[in-house]
Amino acid sequence: MLEVIEIQTKAAQGRTEPYLCRLSDNQLYYIKGPQAGPRGLINEAVCAWLGQKLQLNIPDFCCAYLPPDILKYDAQARRVLGDGDTVVFGSRLIPDLIEITYSNALKLPAQFARDLFLFDYWIKNEDRTMTEHSGNPNLFYRAGSDNYVVLDHNLAFDEDYNFGRNAYLHPGYKVWLSSQRDVLWQDHYSAKLTIALQGFEQYAATLPATWLDDEADYLQQIRRTLLQYNDDEFWEVLI
Repeated sequence: MLEVIEIQTKAAQGRTEPYLCRLSDNQLYYIKGPQAGPRGLINEAVCAWLGQKLQLNIPDFCCAYLPPDILKYDAQARRVLGDGDTVVFGSRLIPDLIEITYSNALKLPAQFARDLFLFDYWIKNEDRTMTEHSGNPNLFYRAGSDNYVVLDHNLAFDEDYNFGRNAYLHPGYKVWLSSQRDVLWQDHYSAKLTIALQGFEQYAATLPATWLDDEADYLQQIRRTLLQYNDDEFWEVLI
């Protein structure tokens, strides 16, 4: 397991107050620790794994050990990250990212927008919104490119997820609604989700035991949520 060897700065945004840190592979990562809660950390790791398997552009990620000594003289970081001797979630820094605006959202590549919309529906994630007036898209692009980067899934698998209340706020909603009615769309996405879910149990077994200590049944709850795509009801609301 990698280890945090240097704490640099707190991110300019983010409700869980991630910190930019250098890890023992000498790369920079934004880390989330106790401030995200055990479920938040599990969500981040599971969704990053699933999203990459669906070929969404999610940064490389890892679990890393945060030693107590590195926080000893940093009261601000200690307020957010605790006293250390914990395992954190790390998302590797991709430089020069710019959060999308409403006008950017209208120009998303159609296939990407559809894939992202279905992904967030699958993982019951309401934390990706964009309207003409406001939003929290958790979606970025690199300046001068169409390279969109997907971030932040600590609020996924929301037990109170409400498709009707949330779907129209998603950056990919209009594209999905306008173009998903092809007769093969359900077969296409069912196959993609089946492939993405392969190896879930094996991956889940690699997650830190300290995250699971108080959430013994949470991974099975996640698995049940993900398997809902096998039910007709999962697809009916998407038509």
